[in-house]
Amino acid sequence: MQITNDIMSLNEKNASTLESQHVHDVYENIASHFSDTRQKPWPNVVKFLNKSRPGAIVLDVGCGNAKYFTNTTDIYQLGCDRSTQLAQICKNRNHQVFNCDCLQLPIRSNCVDLCISIAVLHHLATSDRRLKALKEINRVLAVGGQALVYVWAKEQCRNQNLSTYLKQSKVNNKHKPESLVESTKEFCVESIDVNLPIHTNRSNFIHNDLLVPWKLNQKKEQEKESETHLRYYHVFEECELKLLCEQIHDCKVIDYYYDQGNWCVIFEKIKI
Repeated sequence: MQITNDIMSLNEKNASTLESQHVHDVYENIASHFSDTRQKPWPNVVKFLNKSRPGAIVLDVGCGNAKYFTNTTDIYQLGCDRSTQLAQICKNRNHQVFNCDCLQLPIRSNCVDLCISIAVLHHLATSDRRLKALKEINRVLAVGGQALVYVWAKEQCRNQNLSTYLKQSKVNNKHKPESLVESTKEFCVESIDVNLPIHTNRSNFIHNDLLVPWKLNQKKEQEKESETHLRYYHVFEECELKLLCEQIHDCKVIDYYYDQGNWCVIFEKIKI
């Protein structure tokens, strides 16, 4: 059995299997509860979207419950998500959302003015797949169009300041930041014969590739009250996301920053 915290050696088939079982299937099962916990937009994402001009096409890749859609009528807002359940929530709110894989966006090239992809890329299991997703976003951008991408950072305590993720735990108020580390429990993904560490929620990360538990809301999901789902994540090192973007020949990094436990990049499609 392969026991590893680094799954970069996964082939395409096994990476897809891991994502199917521990990302896609999980979000189908937790969609309603997940949506209930995702209501407040992040300020820096809203700031980016406010750059849109009248008539702009704005795309949200991995839109979830469409919390970044606005009531603005002078732009065309479009979203996509892999989860049929989350997409249905968006449609029930009268948003223009469709299902697709972020690795193959069914959108023609050079047509999107602004694009966001928030907390999506870290669910892809290999560096090649993460790069492919970034290339797809850049492909659909018009020349001069910009994208904002957020991914979870491995570093959750920066300059002795805890991220929002760590602050949400009552336990964290009683310990020094460096003592808040994840457990050593592992879970075997039998279909691909790989062991991955199980993260302790609201703790620092010590691995880059791991499974993060999601416990369903017992009040709203009575029939599933004992279920805990394990979501796959790849948490990013400081320059990792930026270096991926720099591999795209017609892409220029405009800004790169840390925001409450996330690494964030703004890039622009350039004419070659």
